[in-house]
Amino acid sequence: MYVIVAGAGVLGFEVVRALVGRGHDVVVVDIDEASCERSYAELGATAIHGSATDIHLLEEAGARRADVVIAMMHRDSDNVACALLARTLGVGRVIARMRDTGYEDSYRAAGVTHVVRATAVLRNQILAHIEHPRVSELMSVRGERVQIFALEIPRGAAVAGRSVREVALHRGFPAKSLLLAAITPSGELEILRGDGCLAAGDTILAMADAADIERLTDVLTRPS
Repeated sequence: MYVIVAGAGVLGFEVVRALVGRGHDVVVVDIDEASCERSYAELGATAIHGSATDIHLLEEAGARRADVVIAMMHRDSDNVACALLARTLGVGRVIARMRDTGYEDSYRAAGVTHVVRATAVLRNQILAHIEHPRVSELMSVRGERVQIFALEIPRGAAVAGRSVREVALHRGFPAKSLLLAAITPSGELEILRGDGCLAAGDTILAMADAADIERLTDVLTRPS
C-alpha cells in the first residue's frame, strides 16, 4: 500500500519501521527536520519536511493516491486538520492517534476511520499486569467491558488433557467467556473447538467479560 505517516515521533517512527519492513511504500511528513532525516537515513522512507496540516504539502506527499493516511502528530487539533484535508483529497482510510478524548467527536466529524487511543491501551496493559498477574497479554474490545487475553496453562493444571467442551461445562467456567485458540510452545496456532484438547504449556487466547477474567484464569490454571 501507499501510506502517508504524519508525525514521526517515537511511536510514529516505529509504525514507519514496521510498514517499511512489510514492503509498503511510506512517505513521512513531519515539521521536525531531524525526524525526517532519521526516517530516511535509518528506514529508507521518503520524508517531507513540513506540516501535514498544509493541503499543498499533503498533495506533494501523494495524498490523492494514498491508500491510508496516519495522523500521529503531537496535537489532536493538528491530527483532526490533517484527517479532514486527507479526506478532502480523496483518501479512503485515515487512522489517527488520539491523545485527548475530548476530541473524539471531532475526529469522527473529520472522517477518521480508526481512532487509536494509545494512552488507554498502555493504561489497560499496566492495570492488567497489576490486577491479573497471570495474564500475559490483554486487549480491550468495544470500550473496556470485553477483554481478549493470553494465558499459559501451567504444568499440572487440571484442564490439561481435557477437551474444550469439558472445560466449558465446569461449574466455575464463566458464562460470558470463550476459548478462542491455543498457541503451542513451538508456535503452532490451533483454533479451539469443542473436541479440541488443552495442553500444559499452551498459550490460550480467551475472550471474557472484564469482571470474569480472574474466574476464567482460576479455571485454566487450577492444579489437578
